[in-house]
Amino acid sequence: MEQEVVISKKQDALMAVDELCSQLRHPSSYYQAVFFMAAVTYNFEELSQRIKEKFPDSQVMGCTTAGEISPYGFTENSVVLTTMAAGNVKCRAVLVENGSKYPVVSKSEIEQALSSVGIRCADPLSHKDAFAIAFINGVYNGEETVLTNFYSIIQNDSFMLAGGTAGYTGNKAETWVSVNGKVTSDGAAMMFIKTSCKFDIRQEDIFNKTGKTFFVGESDPVSRTIGKLDGRTPKVSYAAKLGVSEAQCESITFENPFGRFLNGSIHIAALAGFTPEGKITTFARVVPNSTLELMHVGDPLEKCDETCAGIKQNIPSPKFVLLMSCITRTMYFGKKGISSRIIQKYSDVFPAFAGFSAYGEQLGRIHCNQTLVSVVIGE
Repeated sequence: MEQEVVISKKQDALMAVDELCSQLRHPSSYYQAVFFMAAVTYNFEELSQRIKEKFPDSQVMGCTTAGEISPYGFTENSVVLTTMAAGNVKCRAVLVENGSKYPVVSKSEIEQALSSVGIRCADPLSHKDAFAIAFINGVYNGEETVLTNFYSIIQNDSFMLAGGTAGYTGNKAETWVSVNGKVTSDGAAMMFIKTSCKFDIRQEDIFNKTGKTFFVGESDPVSRTIGKLDGRTPKVSYAAKLGVSEAQCESITFENPFGRFLNGSIHIAALAGFTPEGKITTFARVVPNSTLELMHVGDPLEKCDETCAGIKQNIPSPKFVLLMSCITRTMYFGKKGISSRIIQKYSDVFPAFAGFSAYGEQLGRIHCNQTLVSVVIGE
């Protein structure tokens, strides 16, 4: 297994692709898979097509971002491209279109892609030597729909899917994903990988439980809006649990997200904001008649050390690393002045790595926020 990571800040798509390819060590036919993560400032359709033209024999998958991640740091207005090459890897990508409404229309394409690399649906052992990577469009709140559709197809809850929600910067709420040069703004790009190499897929959560909980009396999972917490207006209840005024709580939502109890574990749902009526909108679904834990941010550097140590113990010789980290984490690292220290910790453990700042993260069936999802493949 071999990974290369290259970056370009040239804004012209053709010039950027030429610069990216000029930095690679091997001819295009050498790579089984190519992933690219690009700022939304690029002409994404042209960029996708240009990259596929350069790698006609590779499976190519990309997305727009809220920032790019590589050994060069947390960057913006750039495109990061990373490659995967190994003799014992089979991969196939598929584009899911109309993902927020009709993901089931891609059922046959997903089944064909899985079959083409030797992954059998309804096989209880399929997760032993295979997994999926997904880039899902943001804006449409369609992550859970895409995940539900995929797991209804694979029929193995142990099969691991690692994903990140495509992001954007600026005021235009639009994201793009692509597979082999074809793009969509409402769907998902999925890569299915079968390999004899050992792999580690995990999630890093930098938050701790406070012991304070809420009962969700009313919520709309589709619009991701909470209508009642502890029988009160959500904003009133949230501020009271924090011990601050309603005005003050608006500025500390990152440090104090919700934890949802799902499958015996805590999963983060970030607060997106407050409506004029005091309802709370979130970036992940919260169901009615459930309990939420009030979380509080811990030490990101300590958590990063724990994550890297855990990966290194499981994969002593990392060969391929893909990171999908929430944009709110990137912003928090910048605010705390620790961005370069986080990147250095990755560089100390991983020979190469690439990724992006996402609008949400997916691990298995669960969509959540303010976390890091990592994919690490060994020898």
